[in-house]
Amino acid sequence: MSEFIVGARGHDFGRRSVEELLSSIGDAGFCCTQLAYTKAVEGVKSYADVTPELVAATNAAVQKSGVSIAVDGTYVELSYADEDKRRAEVAKALSQVPVAKALRAGCMGSETTNMAKQPTVSRREAQEALLRSLGEILPVCEEQGVLFAVECVYYHAMNTPEAVKMVLDTIASPNLRVICDLANYVGPENASVDAQRRLWDKVGSWYSDKIVAVHFKGQNFKPDGTLYSTSLEDSCVDYKGGFEMLRALPISAAALLFFRTKALPITIEDNVWIGGGTIVLPGITIGRNSVIGAGSVVTKSIPTYSVAVGNPCRVIRELPKEDL
Repeated sequence: MSEFIVGARGHDFGRRSVEELLSSIGDAGFCCTQLAYTKAVEGVKSYADVTPELVAATNAAVQKSGVSIAVDGTYVELSYADEDKRRAEVAKALSQVPVAKALRAGCMGSETTNMAKQPTVSRREAQEALLRSLGEILPVCEEQGVLFAVECVYYHAMNTPEAVKMVLDTIASPNLRVICDLANYVGPENASVDAQRRLWDKVGSWYSDKIVAVHFKGQNFKPDGTLYSTSLEDSCVDYKGGFEMLRALPISAAALLFFRTKALPITIEDNVWIGGGTIVLPGITIGRNSVIGAGSVVTKSIPTYSVAVGNPCRVIRELPKEDL
């Protein structure tokens, strides 16, 4: 069974200086972050603003806060079919490879490209552009000893487990990895639990050893198929099946990083016992004098004086006050 290190996306804390940002993340109880400079740091409007001085300030903030940079979030459009635009995006990514190395980041990370940004381009054409981009980025990453991870999104160029497998097989770089946002695999057409279980089976069997980070968030769909954000409890995402797949990851994936996508605290009240291997989702409160069974996935708050177990974790009995 793999181990999970729980971190937070920096841009869910709002734009701040790197010192304030990493301090806030540490104060919230996290030991690592996905840092996207252009989304999270004051004064950074483009990658040209990521100066050596800013990188040095980031490393100083890492030392002071104890919050490491697990993913250097390099959000670029890797799948532009227009060659001039694509090369410009590749140049942005390449400019951040030495930054990721200087930060000692676990990896760089990017999505591909929302297909709505180039409506006259077919997904096949966009995927071919993605392969060209990765073919230019990965040799530099290999030289610098930096991992580069791509994220599947159902409305982007790389949109299915099949597409992810194709990219991994075609590029075949030892430095190419995958960021797995479970919710981003789920569209209106595959939102049923059975359909999602088929997705998780493919992810787990085809490239589980390539996963370096996992995101989770609450989302659902309106009757017309429109995507909207919601709480984890009301999400249509089959996190039970997704967690079962993640728990079966090989030991070689023990560096897997687990990111939440909302800056919500986890509250553990007094005299709580939590079994080994338990995962507690953001925004959860575990009430005082409660016991959580080993290996549980806590998706809803647990009331006081409760014994709760399972995936998802459920209360199986109440404890009389004299028991604890």
